[in-house]
Amino acid sequence: MKVFHLLSGAPYGGVERQLERLAALLEKDGTGQRVMMRTEPARAQRLAAIGAVPIEMEFPGRFAFMDRRRINAAIRKFAPDVVVSWTPDVAPMVEKGAFTHVGRLGSAADCTAFLQCDRLFTPAQARADAAASGGWPAERIKVLPHLPRVDGEPVTPVSRKTYYTPPTAKLVVTSSRLTLDAGLDVLLDAIARLSGHYLWILGDGPDRAALEQLAHEKGVKPRVRFMGWQDDVMPFLAAADVFVSTSRKEDVADAVVEAWSMGAAVIAADSLGPGLLVRHQENGMLVPVGDAVSTAEAIKWICQDKALAAKLGEAGRASYAASFTHAKIAPEYLAFFNSLAASPTLAAS
Repeated sequence: MKVFHLLSGAPYGGVERQLERLAALLEKDGTGQRVMMRTEPARAQRLAAIGAVPIEMEFPGRFAFMDRRRINAAIRKFAPDVVVSWTPDVAPMVEKGAFTHVGRLGSAADCTAFLQCDRLFTPAQARADAAASGGWPAERIKVLPHLPRVDGEPVTPVSRKTYYTPPTAKLVVTSSRLTLDAGLDVLLDAIARLSGHYLWILGDGPDRAALEQLAHEKGVKPRVRFMGWQDDVMPFLAAADVFVSTSRKEDVADAVVEAWSMGAAVIAADSLGPGLLVRHQENGMLVPVGDAVSTAEAIKWICQDKALAAKLGEAGRASYAASFTHAKIAPEYLAFFNSLAASPTLAAS
């Protein structure tokens, strides 16, 4: 099997991390690969190290027709069985050929951008349902949970001293894109209602400056650490007393699953993704969306009750082991991509 990945991309992000993980999985399975992407030396180096040949380009270039020409020339030269459009802006540029063109559906709003694709895959059932309601045949959409890190990789907790956090402080960790929909304003409000609790925020995004200003206004800036994007969040999760997700609109729950993998006690706002996974007071705690008071009370409760924290952490770890490990998810990806390679005329089916 030969797979050609196409990504406009950014220096960092969840989609980019998923591409790298899938490329590593396919390479280990003996798949020939090319990755055409926006120039990003660090990612290119990582891909080359695993054997997935990177092709870097400036994207978008000055002229769209030149981008299209270069993309399709590279595809024809490689002659893949499968072409993967990882972002909606590149999918319309791929011309039809003797391969299966599959698009990675990142949000329901992306549906129309992938009209030239033969198949879609997406991490959320809600996105698949939205695409189906928009006219996509349901049988041509595959729901695949995000590919996790490889099982068994050792994790050493980050030293709190490195981030000027007292060893005796109660440490709250969250991982999110820094946007208003992420509900981080609610979490900052909750931290302001607690004493002796520090907050580490993993991630970056367009509203970072506004959130830092809000932390200052609420008087919690000295106890909040904006950590920026982290390629590997596990060492930070391993250091946490509790992990909190406050997203207002979340149809996947990757951050919750990652926290479970580290045995962290989890508190989550009851939005779609976490609400489907977390069983209240069994493998985590659910709080109403946008409710800073309930979030603060839940944090205080877990941090004060070590037995409860341990119980939730172990139950979360068990939930991860039952459904979300690399060993369980990886075969689904391999089966899906092998099926695509075996059916190069899916567009006509």
